[in-house]
Amino acid sequence: MAVQLELAVNLFMYGVALLAGLLVAEVSKRIRQSEIIGQILVGIILGPYVLGILRPNEIFEFISMLGMLTLLFIAGLETDVGVIIRSGKAAAILAVGGAVLTIIMTLPIAYLFTGSFAIAFYVGVALCATSIGITVRVFADFERLKSDEAQLIIVAAVLDDLLSVILLGLVIDLATAGTLTVQRVFKILSLTGAFFAAVLVFGVFFTKYIAPKVWMLRSRGAMLVFCFSLALLVSFIAAYVGLSPIVGAYFAGVILAETEIRNSVLTDVSPIAVVTVPIFLINIGMKISFVSPGKAVLMGVLFSVIAVLSKFLGGILTGMVQKQDKNSSYILGIGMVPRGEVLLIFADLGLTLHVIDNTWYTALVLVALVTTFLTPIFLKNLLLRGGKEDEQSNKNNIEGNSGKS
Repeated sequence: MAVQLELAVNLFMYGVALLAGLLVAEVSKRIRQSEIIGQILVGIILGPYVLGILRPNEIFEFISMLGMLTLLFIAGLETDVGVIIRSGKAAAILAVGGAVLTIIMTLPIAYLFTGSFAIAFYVGVALCATSIGITVRVFADFERLKSDEAQLIIVAAVLDDLLSVILLGLVIDLATAGTLTVQRVFKILSLTGAFFAAVLVFGVFFTKYIAPKVWMLRSRGAMLVFCFSLALLVSFIAAYVGLSPIVGAYFAGVILAETEIRNSVLTDVSPIAVVTVPIFLINIGMKISFVSPGKAVLMGVLFSVIAVLSKFLGGILTGMVQKQDKNSSYILGIGMVPRGEVLLIFADLGLTLHVIDNTWYTALVLVALVTTFLTPIFLKNLLLRGGKEDEQSNKNNIEGNSGKS
C-alpha cells in the first residue's frame, strides 16, 4: 500500500509539474520572454520551500537527468563542425576571448567569497557557456538570422559550449579533490583525450558503415530508439571513465550531426525534450532553498554584471580585430551574454556533487535568469539602431547619386 501511495504521489507531482510548465511556457511565449525563467520560477513557487506541492526525489532527479542529457544531445545534433572550421578566426576570438575574460574577471571575486581556488575556477568555467536560444529568436524577429553577426554568434556559442564541456571534467576533479597536481592534470587530460579519440574513431566508423543502414530499420520508432540509446550508452561510457555524462551525450549528438539521418533524429528526439526538459528546469527551481538569501542575491547580481561585461568586451575585441563598426561589435557582445541551459547544468551538477553549496547554486541560477531576461532588451535596441543607421546610409547614397546625376 505504501509503495502504491508513493507511486500515486510521484504521478501527481509529475503531472502537476508538466501542466504548470506548459502553462508558464505559453505565458512566456505570449509576452516574448524565455520559458526558462518561467519554469524555474514554477519550481521555486511549487517547491518545498514555498508551497510544498512539489519536492525533489529520485524520480524527479532521473527525469531531470534525462532532460539534461537530451538538451546536450540536441546541442550536439545542431553542431556543424564544418561551419565551425570555416568560421575560423572571428568565431574563435569571440568564443575564446569571452570565455577567457569571464574566467579572469570571475576568479578573484569568487575567491574572495569562498577562499577556494577550486570553487572559484568551477564558477568561472560555469559562467563561460553561452545560451543563444533567446539571441536567435530576437534575430529571427528582425529577419536578421542570416546576418554575419547572427551566424558568428551561433558558431561562437557552439565553441563556448564545446570549451565548457571539455573543461568540465578538469574543474569537477579540481573542485572535488581540492587540489590539482601535475600528475592529476595529465591523468585527466589523457583520459579526456583518449575518450575524444575513441569517440572520433567510432564516429567515423558509425558515419561510414552504420548510419546508412539505420534507414533499414522497420520497427515503429526504431531510429529514435537506436539513436537515443546510443546517446545514453556514450553518456554511460563518459561517466564510467570519470567524465560527466553530458560530455557523452553532446558528442553522441556531434557524431549523428555528421550523418544523413541528423534531421530525422532531431525531429524524433524533440518529444523526449518536451516531457523531460521542463522537469529539469522545474527541478532547478525546487532546489533553491533561500539559505542566506541576501548573500545569494548579492553574489547573483555581482556575477551577472561580470557575465554581461565579459561577453560584451569579447564582442568589442572581435569587432576591433574584424574592423567592424561599433554597433556590430556591441551586437556580437550582447548576443553572447545569455547564460541558460549549460550554466544551469553546471549549477545542478555542482550541487549534486557537493562542489558548491545552496548559496552558490542560487547565485548561479540568478545569473542565468538575469542574463536571459536582459539580453532581448539590449539586443532589440541595438538591432533597431543598426536598422536606422542602414536606412540613413541608404538615404544618403540615394541623395548622393541624385546630386551627381
